[in-house]
Parts: sequence; C-alpha cells; structure tokens
Amino acid sequence: MNIDALLSFAREINGELDLGRGVRIGETALVSRCVHVLDPHCPGQAQVQCRLDAGQVFYQRSSTDEVVHIDIFHELADVDHRTAAEAIRRAVEAYAQQMSVLPRPLLELGGPIWSIAGLADFIDVQTATGGGRVTGSLNFGQKESLKIAHRGHVHVAAFLPPEMVGLVYYIVREVEASIVSSGVGLRRLEQIENASSSESSPVDLSPYSCSTDSYMREQIPYDGGNSLPDLMKQALEVCTDFGSVNSFKSFLECVAGPGRRENPYAMLEREFGDAEGMLAKLRTLEIVEGEGAALVLTAKGRRLASFLKKFAREVENQVRRIIRRSARPRGTPLERSDFSKGMRAGNGPGIVRTVIPASEVDYRGNISVAETVRSWAVRCATEGSHSPIQREDIRIEQVRRPARVDVCLLIDASASMAGRRIQAAKHLARHLFLTCRDKVSVLTFQDRKVTQHVLRARSIRALEDGLATVRPAGLTPLAAGIVEAVKLLGSRKGVPTMLVLLTDGIPTMNYWTGDPARDALVAAEQIARNKLPFTCIGLAPNRGFLRKLTEIANGTLYIVDEFDRDLLAKLVKDERERVQTW
Repeated sequence: MNIDALLSFAREINGELDLGRGVRIGETALVSRCVHVLDPHCPGQAQVQCRLDAGQVFYQRSSTDEVVHIDIFHELADVDHRTAAEAIRRAVEAYAQQMSVLPRPLLELGGPIWSIAGLADFIDVQTATGGGRVTGSLNFGQKESLKIAHRGHVHVAAFLPPEMVGLVYYIVREVEASIVSSGVGLRRLEQIENASSSESSPVDLSPYSCSTDSYMREQIPYDGGNSLPDLMKQALEVCTDFGSVNSFKSFLECVAGPGRRENPYAMLEREFGDAEGMLAKLRTLEIVEGEGAALVLTAKGRRLASFLKKFAREVENQVRRIIRRSARPRGTPLERSDFSKGMRAGNGPGIVRTVIPASEVDYRGNISVAETVRSWAVRCATEGSHSPIQREDIRIEQVRRPARVDVCLLIDASASMAGRRIQAAKHLARHLFLTCRDKVSVLTFQDRKVTQHVLRARSIRALEDGLATVRPAGLTPLAAGIVEAVKLLGSRKGVPTMLVLLTDGIPTMNYWTGDPARDALVAAEQIARNKLPFTCIGLAPNRGFLRKLTEIANGTLYIVDEFDRDLLAKLVKDERERVQTW
C-alpha cells in the first residue's frame, strides 16, 4: 500500500471509529475502540459493545477512545501467541518504513509514545496459547478460561493515536499471514452488530481477567514517581547517549553503590572524555545532583536505576532498534573523493534470484509458478495448441545469497577523539553488527600500540565487552594501525573484506622513519597491494593529507564537519553496498 492509499485508509477507519462503531477489515478482522462479544454458537458473528470502551474495560484507563481493539478470526485452533507477536512487530517495522517518507515532525508522537517504533511497546496480544505485551516476555495470559476464549481468534489491543491508525492495516495483514503459514485457516466474519442500547444485557468479562505486563494500564506512578512509559522514555534517551544499557548502569552503580571505589566524574572523563557535557545532560534530566566526588542520584535517578534493574532487557531491545534505524542523517559530507577506480563495484549485499529450466537442475528446487506459466503460454502460442503444462515448461528459481563481509573498523583512539567522536565510532560498530550479516572487527591505534578490541564479533555481548575497553589517550600512530589492519584482513583469502578508517587528525607517531606522515602514506600502499576495499572518513582541517593517503590506497574519502553517528552509519552503509560479495 503506497503512502497516499495508507493515509486514505486511516481517514476512513478513523471516521468509523469516531462514530463509536466497529468496522471489518478485509474478511476476517474486526476493529473498534470498544469491547467485542463473541458467541461460540455463532462463529461468524461478533457484537461490538459501543458503550464499553476497550481502554477503560481492559486497562482501567480514565479517558475513552485511546485503545484500538482488533480481533482476527480463524478456525478453532491453538495459534502460537509468540508467532502472532512477531508478526505484529514486523507490522510496526513495515509501517514505520512506509511512514518515513513523511516530514520528520509527523513521525514524533506525544503522550507515552515517543516514536513510531515505540508503538510496539503499547500493543498486547492474546491467543489460545498465551499473550502479553508484544515486546515483553510473552509469558502472560495463561489463565485457562482466557486461552479457551481465544481459540477462534487472535486478540490485539493497541494504544494508537488517530494519526497512526494506519498501522491497523499492517497488523491485520501480518497476523493473517502468520496464521495461514502455521497451517490454520482463516474464518470469514459474516456479521457485525453494533450494540449501543443502554438496555443491552451485562457482559461477563471474568474469563478475560488475568495479570499482564501491559504498558497500557493507567499511568500509575512507579515506585512513587514517574510512570513506566515516562521512565522508559528517559532510560532510552540516556542509554542511547551512553551507548548501551550496561554503560549507563555502570555509571549509576558508580554513583549510588556502597563503598564508592571511583569518582563518578573521573569515570565519565575516562570513558567518554566529556564528563562536563554528560553531567550537564544528566542534571537537566534531574537524574543527578551535586559536584565531583559529592555527585549523588536524585529521587528520580533512583527510580530510574530501579526501573533499569527490572526492565534492562526491554530497554536494551529498544536501544538496539534505535541503533538499527540510525543511518538517516540530517547532514551530508562536505566532500566525497573516489579513488577506487571502479575496483569494488559489485553486486552489493542484496539477494540475486535466477530462473532456469528445471531439467538443468534435475527438477530439484523451488518452482517459479509465474515463470512456469509464462513458459507454458509461450510454448502453446508457438505450437498453436492449448495443452496442459509439460515437464519442459517447469522453471526453477535459484537464490544466491551474498557472502558475509569481514569489516574492520580502524579507529583513531588518540586523545583528540575523546568524547562524542569516540562514541560515534562505537555507535558505528554497533550499527554494522546489528544491521548486517557481516563479521565486525574493531582495532584502535594510540601512542605506540595498536589494540584489537573486537575480532569478528559473534555476539552483541562480545562486541560490547570489546568496545568497553576503548579509551582515547595519547598520540596518533596511523601507520602502525594500517599495518595491523592489513595483516588482519589480508589473511582472509577468498573472503570479501572492507577496511574503514576513522581519524580526526594527522599522524603524530612514527613507525619506520622519523616522519609519521610519510610512514602512513607508505603503509597505505599495502592496502592497495592487497586490493582491500578502503573507506576513510576524516575532518576538514586534514583534507590534504587524507586525500593523498586515500588515493595511494585506491579508496574512497569522505570529509565531514564532525563525526555524527547517523552520518557515519549512512556513509559506511553506502560503501558497504559497493563491496563485491560474490
């Protein structure tokens, strides 16, 4: 569905919902902001209790018309609620992608939801196998009467602002597909009755009562303070700045832990190189107060620390989503210079599909129905006949997937990279790991040493453990860094590789001779000799030297004003797509 059709769909649905009625989506789904009553003796019918608001009944909310209620009907079966939740998460991602073409202000929501991706946190699901918040543990909804009541439909409840009701289309589409793929048939909803009479018989909802981890319950203060959604929003904002949940938790423990072993200010200066900037934001958010060694958590900070202990996994999942979507910068590089001479123009990381006659592969593989029918039609037209499909008409689709790329991030970890620059570099490593199938290595160079912090990370924990040891200090031994990176990638014969250099300065530490710059240019020759795809990202004051180095290495140079995390992710993603992977 294109964006115009999606917005038109949303207007039509909102029109019906504003009238307090239920509306059928397709042939199997019922949508309203009210409670639905289903009679097991009339499986093709549903009654919408127009006077019973779904948010007030299900979540004890004080306001009406906040929660959208979706029921998707299927034949009697135990549909896996985890599969349904996964389908809903896919729906949110698809909807966010479609809506990304709209102006940025329209993508930010008020209230407890802070972005389109945040919608998933405010959606609950229930089937005959269980339920809960779709981004939670999904270990709720286990009451037997509740599961029995959902043997014929998937129940979805979502806190949806009117401008985001278009998400309903994607939820219905993805959940229906997941039901069918599990071998369960869909069931047509034949009749909807909108019951608005005040004299309608009372509805017994006791079978539906059950404990839940939903964020849609009325925003009761958490531990005497902020609501859960507010705490989630604050935790995301701070953890994104710190780079990960564990980094922020370590800081909180340093501030509030018994027998403080380290000055919190010194910890921030050591880890981020910009203690004043970090503390200024934490004070603005009213998380800490005091100065230096006397720094302490506020009441709000203590609530946030308690929240992270209970919901660290949920916050980490949200942080990773933010990192995955980060390749959307507002700025552009000042300059791009391509010295690669077309050496790495390749197929890119996409999947290539080819269709061949089935006889060439001994009739093994997945049949391409469209190409088989086309082949049959051409044969019939040529022969002037109308015979059935023959063996020679059958076409098989073959899928070629690209190989994983060994990506080495060579990061300048000299003293000038401290603060936001090194955090942007770490963010790039996380983005590559979370968005690609590639193997990511991280090397830093500082003073006279080159350190291998991450070697072809296999897990996010291994990546985070390695990044935690990156601490900017000292001079810039660029030549030594290039030599070690070439050794690492040059040993991977027959494997696609890519070397990315991030530096904010020029070499200040020699390697072979007394001239650090000359040593770095000589080292760059090794990149060219090994035919390694090379991308250099640097700052404007060093444009002249970096152009020489990148030209010698047969690479691509980007000059930027500053190391912005979103811009770095976008530039490296674009260069990654040029790497030959076949």
